[in-house]
Amino acid sequence: MNYHIGTALILQEFKPDCECPMCKIEKIVEENILFQFLNDAVMEDDTRARVNKLGFCAEHFDMLFARQNKLSVALQAITRTNTLKKEIGAKDAKGAKKAAAALKKLTSTCIVCDIVNDHMVRYAKTVAQLYAKESAFREQLNSTKGFCMKHYSSLLEHSDCAGLKAKAYLADLCKLQETNLSRMVDELQWFCDKHDYRNREKPLGSSADALPRIRIKLYGEKKS
Repeated sequence: MNYHIGTALILQEFKPDCECPMCKIEKIVEENILFQFLNDAVMEDDTRARVNKLGFCAEHFDMLFARQNKLSVALQAITRTNTLKKEIGAKDAKGAKKAAAALKKLTSTCIVCDIVNDHMVRYAKTVAQLYAKESAFREQLNSTKGFCMKHYSSLLEHSDCAGLKAKAYLADLCKLQETNLSRMVDELQWFCDKHDYRNREKPLGSSADALPRIRIKLYGEKKS
């Protein structure tokens, strides 16, 4: 079977003990892309041109800088800074507003974010296709704990890729997400109720790590 992108990572990461398997996939994709930007890609003219145009967001710059190849980061930083230098001048108030708008636009883009997002769209489409064509994957999907809201939204957006199974796919997605958000609310409620002295001796159970897990559900996993 042919899909938009390899299925191995989807089958590997859609596990019952994960609050968002798509976040796990995104971390792996992101790590691979960062590795490329610190190695051969930095010497390619096309890559340097794209870095020149889009730059990096603060998060991805920090992630690149945290790795060993500082030379690659420095070379790309020079390229990007030279581009920004061309936009910093202003001779009057009108020109200052124009320069500010240009700089705001220039500094709101990130080449790594763009590439990661492109990959994750393809993964969302492939999840829908897998659901449509593989009954075993339907069971695997429904055994998970749902998704963070960002990735759930993406799966909804591309649910039409399930073709004739789109309606069933949406029904399973919505039920899965509703069930697991309700589970999280219950766990958080018990976390709160444990602060009542009358519940002091009762076990906290799965509510012990409910706050970091609701962080994943609401906002996705933290960047490495």
